[in-house]
Amino acid sequence: MWDELFRRGLRRAFRRGALKALSYNHKPPQRVETSFVNQFARSTLRQFKNNCLPLPWIKQRADLDASIEGARADLMRSWNAYQASLKSKRALAQADSDWRGVLNAFRRHVADLNRRIAAYNLKAPSANFRRPPVDAEREINSVKDQS
Repeated sequence: MWDELFRRGLRRAFRRGALKALSYNHKPPQRVETSFVNQFARSTLRQFKNNCLPLPWIKQRADLDASIEGARADLMRSWNAYQASLKSKRALAQADSDWRGVLNAFRRHVADLNRRIAAYNLKAPSANFRRPPVDAEREINSVKDQS
């Protein structure tokens, strides 16, 4: 409806010569077919916006980001505790054992996070919103390099 009114107004303006610098294409623009899924997605988005609710995938992304930051912070705390315990020769064997346990727990936690990230990426509406998986070894090396 609005497209037709707009087209009529432009035609009148071209006939009067008001828009001489512009060329007029007599063919109507190609219209992209909207499917039921697109209409459903638009109406769902409108409902969420009107009720001030966050979209589920946005909330899930925020939860994932918080979990990843929490895992990094836990690893950093454990690394600092390990570094502090290395100063005592008596606690050296226990510190190495504890650090290996922390690394194994961190790797398991990252594997769980990567499963959640894979599920989230299936729900994200486009590639721009997808999250890359977390590389446990890179995170461990970055924590070691920071100190």
